[in-house]
Parts: sequence; C-alpha cells; structure tokens
Amino acid sequence: MALLFGLLILVLLSIPLAISLQRAGELFYVTVRDGKATFRRGRIPQRLLDDISDVVRKPRVKQASIRVVKERGRPRAIITGDVSDATRQRLRNVVGTFSTAKLEAGGRPSRPKRRRGPSGRR
Repeated sequence: MALLFGLLILVLLSIPLAISLQRAGELFYVTVRDGKATFRRGRIPQRLLDDISDVVRKPRVKQASIRVVKERGRPRAIITGDVSDATRQRLRNVVGTFSTAKLEAGGRPSRPKRRRGPSGRR
C-alpha cells in the first residue's frame, strides 16, 4: 500500500514537469472561437496577432488552436480544430513571415480597450 501511495505521489509531482517540457519550445499559443483570435500565452508581436485575426475572420473559423513552436531554429505552426486546408496554409504563411528572433522579441499584445458607458465610467 505504501508503494502504491509513493508511486501516486511521484506521478502527481511529475505532471508539472511534463507540461513544462512540452511547452519548452513553444513561442506562443492562440485560440480561435467564432472567427475571433485570442492570445493565451507566450510572446507574439501585435501585428502577427492582427494578421491571424484577419485570416480566421473570413471565412469564419468556428474553433481552432494555433500553437507555434521553435523547430530547427524556425517557427512552426501547429494548427488544430475546425480549419480548412486553405485557411491552414494561410495561417502557416502568416507565421512564416516572422523570424524566430522577432517572435521571441515580441511582447504581450495590447488588450482591447473597454468601451465607456454613458456616464463615462468603465
């Protein structure tokens, strides 16, 4: 019983390590819902996020995730979800216009400004 408990503890402690190893080469992660791209984590130039938003807006992508990793010194887009082959290629082309150095130097994108209500308050 103690051995089983020890193994369980070991597995639970190794989960964060496995997640961090998987994300080690990740440059950024973006999700898409109903044609709207949302930045989740990493570093991405605002212009690239805007370009991705333009691509997924028309034709509207219902649901997708875009994960860009560094592979052999170059960015590689891993696209999953409800994306046509043509849109998938357009996304790869957009990501490919940025070098790894530019992606790593990119910061967090600016957040959309909230609209003020009639009283001028947020």
